[in-house]
Parts: sequence; structure tokens; C-alpha cells
Amino acid sequence: MSSPHFLQPPAPIAAGEQSFPFHRLMRRNHDYRWWRPLAFAGTGLGFFVALFIVVMLIIFVVALVNPANWAADPNGAPDSLLTEADLDMTSPIDFTITMASLIIMIPAVYLAYLLLGSKPVGQLISVAGRLRWRWFAMALGTSSLLFAAYFALSFGLTAAGVGGQPDMAAVQGPADPLFFALLVILLTPFQCAAEELVFRGALMQIIGSWLKHPLFAILLPVPLFTFGHLYDVYGLLDVTAFAIAAGYLTWRTGGLEAALAMHIINNTFLFLLGAMGQVDLNATSSGPMSLLFSVLFTALLTFALVKLSSKNDVARTAGPIPPMTRPPLLQPWPMAQPVPHPRQAYWAPPMDPSAPQAQSPYPQDYPPSPGYSSTPPADPAHGAPENHDR
Repeated sequence: MSSPHFLQPPAPIAAGEQSFPFHRLMRRNHDYRWWRPLAFAGTGLGFFVALFIVVMLIIFVVALVNPANWAADPNGAPDSLLTEADLDMTSPIDFTITMASLIIMIPAVYLAYLLLGSKPVGQLISVAGRLRWRWFAMALGTSSLLFAAYFALSFGLTAAGVGGQPDMAAVQGPADPLFFALLVILLTPFQCAAEELVFRGALMQIIGSWLKHPLFAILLPVPLFTFGHLYDVYGLLDVTAFAIAAGYLTWRTGGLEAALAMHIINNTFLFLLGAMGQVDLNATSSGPMSLLFSVLFTALLTFALVKLSSKNDVARTAGPIPPMTRPPLLQPWPMAQPVPHPRQAYWAPPMDPSAPQAQSPYPQDYPPSPGYSSTPPADPAHGAPENHDR
């Protein structure tokens, strides 16, 4: 007998879909409503603003109690963190502040997704509901090898006078390269993870919950990511190409692992080269040849990661979530466990079914009651039975 209509679980909005790519994972849950992505975005933004205020207050207090921030340089001008208008990315303090302001997006988007996103929460990372570590390690290794070859080729062309790439010219590096390199290794992966969670994770799924075609989810977050970088037109076009490639990889591989690996290796290599004084970390200008080389390399790396994911059968979609069966409102009282021995009386203590059972002398299951006699009663027609014990 089927349960009443009001006990049936609600049907998913995207009932016709049998597989859900990464950008459609918000539609996978049965409790999806059109307003949930908006509520998720607003909640995430609120968490970010609150965390940003807390971080800035901490930095302000630390700057106030540190006497070095109030020291003056030999020319008499104050050399203070509070008075500098521009960030110096070769300064460990400015570098840490910049990274921290981005890393706080991780708890902000995670908490918002935990409250209003799809379940499980790991769907923000991949269709498998978690970070696929084996695939992530392969993407990291491939990106490392190709980026090493790319930077070696770039330095070779610059030394030969080909391309005229101004961002590859030797510049003054940080005062303490080893300490700066340690900060890069510790902070850069989290900074890249924060940007991928927001722009390729949350925004792609928000847009994909309304618009089914993947091009909308890939392209619409690109302007927000691009104009968050302060570069000239060539640098912005380079960032745009990277954002499109990262969005395509996320959709094509069913998760953030490939885009995250590409992002981590790119930024880590650049910052480490900056620590060695080989890259100007404060540069905001680029050139057409540098843009051309970078776009071609991004396309090559994207192609290699897609082929690698196909070769290793990396999952691209997730199936529908099975509907939860709700128990009836009224359930029968749980029955007692069956008696382990079929010939055991209900009032008898439990018996071990593996123990050998003695053969009962009685033909029935229960012992004879008092007054019971196995001698048949006397037949009135033949008289009483003989009694030899007189």
C-alpha cells in the first residue's frame, strides 16, 4: 500500500536530469529552490565582510603596538604601514596582509555553502563530494613540469632579446628571500584555493543552477575575477584567458582540482621567482609578446590536463540523489526476537541453540501436569483393571 501523498518526498526540480555536471550540482538536491543560490551568495558575502573587519582590526592593533611602524626613514618621512598608500608585494607584511584578505574567503564560502548549498558540502569541490587527491596530485605534477619548461623558455628568450618581456627583467627582490619564500609556500596554496572556491566553485554553481548551458557558468564569473587584478590591458587579457581556461577545466573534469593545481603552480613559481629577484612582483604592465606566450601556454596546459583526465577516467558528472524514504507516522511496537529453539517453552530460560538437546521422554512439548497418568482409563463394559498389589 502506498503512503499518502503528503508523505512522499518532494520531487527534484531538475527531475529530467539523470546526471549533473559540476555547475549544476545545486540542482541535484530535492530541496532546491530558485532563491537558495541568492541566499547562499548573500550569506557568503556577509561572512566575508565580517571576517575581513576582524582581520583588519587585528592588523591595525598589531601595527599600533609595534614601534617599528612609527619609525622614520633617514629623510625624515614616516615609514609606517599605516601611512603607505600602495602595497609593496616584496614586503613580508604587505604580502601577508594581501594573502590573508583573500584566504578568509575559504571559511566564508564554506560556512555559507554548509547552510544553504547543496549536500554534501564537498560538492563545492567536485562531483565526488570531496577533493580527489590522486587526480589533484597528477594535475600538480603535470602543471609543475610544464610551468618549469615555460619559465625556462621565457628566460631563454629574454636573454636572447626575443619578445622583450619586461616582467622577466631582473629586479630588486625582498630583503630576506628565504623568509619570503617560506611565506609563499605557506600562504599561496590557500590564496589560490580561496579564489577557486569563489570564482570556479560557488559562482559557477550559482549561475549553473539557473542557466543550464555550461558557457554561462564558465564565462559570466570571468569579469569579476579579471577586474580583481590591477594590471594594464595586456595583463587583464592574460588573466581573462586564465579564468576561461580554469572554468573550462572545472566543468570538463567535474571539479576544482585541475584549475586549483594550475593556479597554485603559476602563482607559487611567480612569487618564488620574485623572492629571487627575477620577477617584479609590483609590476602592473605587460606586453603583447608576453600575452601571446602566456595564452598559448595556458591553452597547452589546459589541453594536457584534459587529456590526462580522460586517460584516468576522472568523473565529470554525479547521478541524482536517491529520494529519502520517510517512515510512517505510526509504527508498530517492536516485536520480541524469535525463540532460538523451536521446541522451547515460552516461559523457559533461553537455550543455547548450538548445545546438544536431550530427547524429551514425553511425546508433547511440555511436561505432564500433576494428576496426569499414562494408563488409559477403565472401560465400564469390561470392569476395572486388575490390581496385583493387594
